[in-house]
Amino acid sequence: MDKNLERFMLENGETIFRKSKDGRKLRIAIWKTPKKKVNGTVFFLNGHREFIEKYSETFEFFIRKGFNVITLDWRGWGLSERPFPSKPKIQHISSAREYQLDLDNVISLAKETALTTPWYLVAHSLGCLLGLRRLTSEPLSFERYIFLSPLWGSFPNVPKTIQRFALKFEKTLRFLGLTMLTEQSPEKYKPYSLTVDFKKNTLTSDFKQFKRLQTILGENKNLHSGTPTLGYFIEILKEIDSLNHINIPDRKILVLLAEQEQITDNNAAKKLIERFDFIDLITIKESQHEILIEKEKIRKKALSLIHTFLKS
Repeated sequence: MDKNLERFMLENGETIFRKSKDGRKLRIAIWKTPKKKVNGTVFFLNGHREFIEKYSETFEFFIRKGFNVITLDWRGWGLSERPFPSKPKIQHISSAREYQLDLDNVISLAKETALTTPWYLVAHSLGCLLGLRRLTSEPLSFERYIFLSPLWGSFPNVPKTIQRFALKFEKTLRFLGLTMLTEQSPEKYKPYSLTVDFKKNTLTSDFKQFKRLQTILGENKNLHSGTPTLGYFIEILKEIDSLNHINIPDRKILVLLAEQEQITDNNAAKKLIERFDFIDLITIKESQHEILIEKEKIRKKALSLIHTFLKS
């Protein structure tokens, strides 16, 4: 690992690079709690264009509470393999199912290293969409499921007419070879937090956390994920649409929504949740999208709720 990046990575962990079933090399990290009594293992699924170092403080919390932690950089993000190595600042997938291969890889490694059960899933944003797919397909994979700021609805910042158009005319767009178009020039791509002023950002209201995120990305350009293709956008929309009509198995599930959410769609999440009375829903007051890198009082409230849910 780059020496410049090491100072942002939580200590005493193990970083492993291993290939998925379709040959994509992924970065996975594991931390084992030093506590004598191990309460289980947290599988953390981060969100769109994120990377392991972003949530070091959250991982540290779980470890102090007696949990092991395993997490990853999804394909195309962080230090995992990019879809086009010669053009690293492009995001593309042929299907959202590819991410399930990444999760398969993490689960396989957890079994090989005998990470303590029970296993718990904690997911953020797009990670919630991928975690929800696993919940519906293999509900016994995890003992409990926690979803924060879930991407379970349309993209609020993209006009719905455009989203509907992309889904309706997917085949035509593919036939015309337009699915490889990107929203901006990959050569000019910069991460959101490096292009927006703190006062206008929609991630966090905590200046210290925002500056930390800027520092990591500013000093480590190899973490810059890139601009998504139209094909990527379509595949994520299709996954959202599919899961909005699926039956969710009766498991222990906690959903935390950010009161000041501007990135994902809280109303869509609530509409999905209200169909299932076994899902616990809590709105975190004053929080923006990044609940786990918010102001300390907000972060502590959310982590306390998560810990109580895991131990109950």
